Amino acid sequence: MKAYLIEPETQTVSVQDFDGQPHSLYTLFGSLLVDTHEVLKRHNVYSAAEAFERGEKGFFLGEKLLFGKTLVTGREGFEDIDAAILPEELETLVMYDLPAFYEKVLALLPKDFSFSERYMLQAGDMQEAVNPEWVFYVFNMADEATKNYFLNHLEETVVRKNDIHAYLKKMGEIAVKSMGQ
Repeated sequence: MKAYLIEPETQTVSVQDFDGQPHSLYTLFGSLLVDTHEVLKRHNVYSAAEAFERGEKGFFLGEKLLFGKTLVTGREGFEDIDAAILPEELETLVMYDLPAFYEKVLALLPKDFSFSERYMLQAGDMQEAVNPEWVFYVFNMADEATKNYFLNHLEETVVRKNDIHAYLKKMGEIAVKSMGQ
């Protein structure tokens, strides 16, 4: 089936013939741990679960932060099918160069950091589940002083070996409260 391979190291998107077999994904990513990301409608987006841990290059596909090689297939139900998106459309959704704030955050995080954690944030009567990416996104939009505050306290949290996810949840709560004002 027709699939697309995004390679952030070479900044290329190429057409691939994918057989839909799990072992082919394991071989492609050099990993038995493969994540499926819900990024594109009617498509599966696959990447190695430990790509960040291995130090593979990060990039954005739409608003989703991914690491290392990524395979895009079409999806119908639970089945992989030919990718429906045009390569030109896919390329417009890929941003290989991360903003400086993200580069600094990623450099501070330990290699075993989990991007899949979820934090329940309270905003008035509403509760919202967010992940670390949301927190990074919100603080990336902040002014330089706020970004520096975030980075300095993140570094302090990492150096002291405190709970990084507790820090990110706290920062997410601060961000939500500031949005409500």
